[in-house]
Amino acid sequence: MRAAIFIDGGYILNQAKLARVTLDWNRMAEHLLSPLRANLPTDLLRCYFYYCAPWMSPEPTDEEKRRMEAHNEFVAMVEGISRWQLRLGKLERRWDGNREYFEQKRVDVLLSCDLVRHAAAGHIQHAVLVAGDSDFIPAIAAAKESGTTVSLWCGPPNTVHKDVVAMADEVHQLNWARMPKGSLQPPPLAKGEPAASVSPVIPPSVTGKPEPRTPKAAPHRAAPSRSPSRAPKTQSVPPTQEPRHHKVAVDEEPGDGIGNVADPSNKRPRRRGSRGRRRPPT
Repeated sequence: MRAAIFIDGGYILNQAKLARVTLDWNRMAEHLLSPLRANLPTDLLRCYFYYCAPWMSPEPTDEEKRRMEAHNEFVAMVEGISRWQLRLGKLERRWDGNREYFEQKRVDVLLSCDLVRHAAAGHIQHAVLVAGDSDFIPAIAAAKESGTTVSLWCGPPNTVHKDVVAMADEVHQLNWARMPKGSLQPPPLAKGEPAASVSPVIPPSVTGKPEPRTPKAAPHRAAPSRSPSRAPKTQSVPPTQEPRHHKVAVDEEPGDGIGNVADPSNKRPRRRGSRGRRRPPT
């Protein structure tokens, strides 16, 4: 069986820096292939190392020159290892308000293209990936569709995306006690460190670790309400008495059809009938 190794240089260098370990790169490929070779013979096609040169200003400072010299020494060492190939991206400076940061470009694309190309062409039957970024998930899926198995080497659970772990066929955690140690110092990861070398942290719900408690704001307390059994007494308001109106007499005469409103202070006497009516003297 033939295998190829794809190493995200920013990721493994950052993990080694956190563990305070200096790696022996000459024995790194043998260590990463040891689980495969324990079961069946495995030949190494090539070990690809993806990285970015440190950023240099138009007028480089002494610190930038020192960082570039260390990078050139590291590149010469990697290119001198048998069946190793260095693939360099580009480091770009970004600004977030007044904060300066650096972001690596082309590295993820280079790694993904090499992985898919070798798997689709049938050059390899197994791929060893050292990374933690979720951007490699489409490339892993494409390689698996071509019949290539993929094993993932990564750091602690909080440095690798959970979807990458789920996509890989095999997962191995970087055990720094068993990793090959060396004396050659890697290039300094300071101002020019790629921003993508640190993978996104997955939530504690995935890793199983307790989530840190955050201080909660004091709840808003409403004013105490009175008991419904002891409702406040209300004064009964007597109903408003409507003013009394004088009755209005309506005099209707036959054939008139119109009701005449009479003034109660100036009433007109009613007409008496013919019975008992006095006749005027003749």
